[in-house]
Amino acid sequence: YMQEKSKVDTEMSTFIEHAAQYFQENYNQNIVIENYAREHNVTPHWFTQNFKKATKVTPMQYIISLRIKGAMNLLENTDYSIVQVAEAVGYDNPLYFSRIFKKYTGMSPTDYKNGKYKI
Repeated sequence: YMQEKSKVDTEMSTFIEHAAQYFQENYNQNIVIENYAREHNVTPHWFTQNFKKATKVTPMQYIISLRIKGAMNLLENTDYSIVQVAEAVGYDNPLYFSRIFKKYTGMSPTDYKNGKYKI
């Protein structure tokens, strides 16, 4: 039983690692968690529960954090407008992007771009 459990745990860890890798490579695309789960023959509930168990965040929270990190990088290192940054990290609505960015960073993308994050 323990060997079987270990094998299942290893397979689940590998599955979650592959999902995380996929999200890292495709966070700027429209990712629907339910579709991802079904395409990999697991239920969305099972996937979300096990992803959260392994990473401490839900798949969507993980994707949002990747998008915010990507946006921060673009805001710091490019001349992209807020609309261009939003699109580049997977948001087609710049107002929604700005709201999410502020929720996660505590400041607007404009303030961040203007260097107000620096100490």
